[in-house]
Amino acid sequence: MMKNIIIKGAKTHNLKNIDIEILRNKINVLVGVSGSGKSTIAYDIIAAEGQRQFLESISTFAARLLKKTGKADVDSIRNLSPTIAIDQKKLRGSPRSTVGTSTEIYTYLRLLFSRFGSKKNLSAGHFSFNSPKGACQKCKGLGTEYTIDPKSIIDFEKSLNEGACQINIFKPDSRYFNIIKLSKKLDLDKLIKDYSKEELDFLLYSPKIVLSNKDQGFIQSFSHEGIITRLTGRAMDLRGISENKAKNEKKYWQKKPCETCNGGRLNTKALSSKINDKNIGEFSNMQLDIFISEINKIKNIEAKELVERIVETTNHLIDIDLGYLSLNRSLDTLSGGESQRLKLARELGSDLIEMVYILDEPTAGLHPKDRDNLIKILYQLKEADNTVVVVEHDDLIMQKADHIIEIGPRAGREGGQITFKGDFKELKSSPSITGKYLGQKSNFKQKTRISKEYLTIKNAKIHNLKNINVKIPLKTFCSITGVSGSGKSSLIIDEFIKQFTNEKIILIDQSPLTGTARGNIATYTGIFNEIRNIFAKKNKVSNSLFSSNSKGACPDCKGLGFIKIDMHFMGDIKTICETCQGKKYQKEILEYTYNEKNIHNVLDMTVSEANSFFKQEIIQRKLKMLIEVGLGYLTLGQTHDTFSGGEAQRLKLASKLHKEGEIFVLDEPTSGLHFADIEKLLSLLNRIVDNGNSVIVIEHNVEVMKQSDWIIDLGPFGGEKGGYIIAEGTPFEISKNKSSVTGKYF
Repeated sequence: MMKNIIIKGAKTHNLKNIDIEILRNKINVLVGVSGSGKSTIAYDIIAAEGQRQFLESISTFAARLLKKTGKADVDSIRNLSPTIAIDQKKLRGSPRSTVGTSTEIYTYLRLLFSRFGSKKNLSAGHFSFNSPKGACQKCKGLGTEYTIDPKSIIDFEKSLNEGACQINIFKPDSRYFNIIKLSKKLDLDKLIKDYSKEELDFLLYSPKIVLSNKDQGFIQSFSHEGIITRLTGRAMDLRGISENKAKNEKKYWQKKPCETCNGGRLNTKALSSKINDKNIGEFSNMQLDIFISEINKIKNIEAKELVERIVETTNHLIDIDLGYLSLNRSLDTLSGGESQRLKLARELGSDLIEMVYILDEPTAGLHPKDRDNLIKILYQLKEADNTVVVVEHDDLIMQKADHIIEIGPRAGREGGQITFKGDFKELKSSPSITGKYLGQKSNFKQKTRISKEYLTIKNAKIHNLKNINVKIPLKTFCSITGVSGSGKSSLIIDEFIKQFTNEKIILIDQSPLTGTARGNIATYTGIFNEIRNIFAKKNKVSNSLFSSNSKGACPDCKGLGFIKIDMHFMGDIKTICETCQGKKYQKEILEYTYNEKNIHNVLDMTVSEANSFFKQEIIQRKLKMLIEVGLGYLTLGQTHDTFSGGEAQRLKLASKLHKEGEIFVLDEPTSGLHFADIEKLLSLLNRIVDNGNSVIVIEHNVEVMKQSDWIIDLGPFGGEKGGYIIAEGTPFEISKNKSSVTGKYF
């Protein structure tokens, strides 16, 4: 029997020189409040060291192709095997990367059709929507096209001069507005509702045409295309969605299956080839649990091996509760939880043993009903002689673990110590912070708010929604619940937000913060300008000296704190800049101080420490908001590219806390949160409602559901068998509703 993994003297990030033992071939769960150091142990030590040591043992050419990691700050780590880290980072890619292409099921399906389809002499390339041979001419292999409702972007009661168009690039005095003006084809003072059909077509639907104008004494040429023609063209851009498009235009897009290929992504030639009267597009658009039964009906003896490969991989996806997806589903539409489960399903086909699997909150995005399947998969990995390390806040996962380690007692600098190790039974009776919450039975909200105002979603039928009408209560705390894939996000993100574009809706999701390795907490909150001004005033120098992007930056690393070295055959590695020792500034700049601290010392402070250090009201006000959303443990200099999805979401929430009369939409705000942090989040969300706002959360966490004013439960299942409203009411009413799967868990 192999020995346990032993880590001695772990000092990475906030860890306090601790020793950790991970049980070999067991399920080890790391628990503790957000920011206590759990992910540091799992990802920055175990995963990173496992990868680094493995890479050092292979050829330099192979290592060049793999991501290089630096050495973890530990005295020693013994008995470590190669590691496979499965995180919640969304699977990036263009809309051309799909569930089918990423799992290779679509590759086998293409082979199946090239060999056994009704049309002969078609190669596998003819069935690829990423190849000019196979892609649908109209949608270029995306399977979808976009339309825009003119009423969503044009106020027909105004003229163009009065700003009838909502889109910035067509507002008065913008470039495209001036092109329309120079064309002299439209009266800019006439109300849009009075335009003739020809005028409206020119404004909205004109294809790209070249116009010329001689007003200046010389001929000027410029091109014009209708507002909707231009916007739908931008929506179909194969390079994907830019930040600007996502922010300003995406809300107006209405996605529908391409009329030419019917969502099959391929051209007529490829779609005319059939197996069992179905073309490859029809197979690829089926829900996986229906797809597998159709594939099993293929009885051609020569196709047996291909069919078995397809069935085996599809079963892995169904086992991990992704049976409601289809092969044609684009990866960029999956949530973080779905992305992680897809990566996990890809590992289930592996025959490797003695690996260390590391998972980050695999229950994210899972309804309580769906957790049992996940636990079965963790057991499968363990029974195949692997070690499993899970960072998790879910009590059922803790219950099924062989070994639990709690890191704490608090977050950031006040964490990083081992506060408990043992099994679930011992944890439950321990005085540790997690143990305290495990024994408690939570109650329903005593006094629920009753709404007098509603916004009604009408005829919601995107994705799997069954043409439903739903009343969304305002000035309350409303939870949207239901099993994975039941249509929660489709109802709120796709239908509600699009149907009410004129309402003040703030969407706070888990998408990463935009920015680079230079953007940090201080710049995001806007306090960095204040801090630089304070230093400049105290030391009677220019405030630009205190920006690591400007005059004060270390000349060698240009203010990044690290140097990227191209090792040619070994891939890029980041090393701490020797000149500034990772401090980002020139040495002389660090001699300027304010209350005995230099600019680097200040950026190294946690939000809570900075709140005590600075007495300026403008700085304190913004820092208090971060503390209220549970981010007091982050340092002011922590860069955007290091935040988890949950941290990014709470940072966005903090920047909006002062709003009144708005509708807050939050997508799984409890992701990555410990029981203690959820308690804080609930009081914060209730405060937002008390300030005159409405809160709508898409959530699986039972505590959040029980503390809501109103619940809208979707189901009964995921995918095609979902999309109905199953129950509506107060949490107590839902708990008594026999039809609600969610109510059973209250």
